Amino acid sequence: MRESKIRPISVVDAVAEHLSEEIFDGIFLPGHALVESQLAKRYQVPRQTIRSALVVLIHNGILCREPNKSVYVPEFNESDLRDLFDVRRLLEMEAARILAIQKIVPKEAENVVRLMEILSDKSGWNEILRLDFDFHKAMIKATGSLRLQRFYHSISSEKRLALSYYYRSTNFSTPQKIAEEHMALINALRTGDPNTAMDATHHHLNDAEAFIKQAIQRRRDQVTC
Repeated sequence: MRESKIRPISVVDAVAEHLSEEIFDGIFLPGHALVESQLAKRYQVPRQTIRSALVVLIHNGILCREPNKSVYVPEFNESDLRDLFDVRRLLEMEAARILAIQKIVPKEAENVVRLMEILSDKSGWNEILRLDFDFHKAMIKATGSLRLQRFYHSISSEKRLALSYYYRSTNFSTPQKIAEEHMALINALRTGDPNTAMDATHHHLNDAEAFIKQAIQRRRDQVTC
């Protein structure tokens, strides 16, 4: 058997991961311009490393760069959100259809719901968001389709960015309520009916999109006041 070597994470990847987490945590807010020299000092790495890490995050949709302007954290508008959720509906409803037809109820997704159920109301949004992210990733993974997983991975960073910022800006449901919403998707799969599973997923994503739209509008109203 040929030996496989595990490639250690590069400094660029480590910086990109750390910076993305800080963006998700709200340390760098939408519209915030990122200066290479300041980031190099913050992370104690060369500017070339920062430059390469920024390219990674731009590719992942976490950052934006326009000609003759600094790299900045993007701010979602209604059009961006609609496009993102249209793609999510295509991918996640298809995943639900596949799982229902094959009578698959992902154990990994069930375990994530159990973790949601034991969170307290004082749990931070970042923890809830991480579990939400893990749940939907587990559902996609359980289909066994590598292409579906690749497509979903390509929008995962943008999805997390939108959820982390806008959910943080308002009052979100309790962890128990969020757990119930995700358990409804599991129960829909248990029926073995593709239409039931797809309808539940469609409803879940519509609710999430509507909630973020309300948060966008509230933030716009606050800025204009």
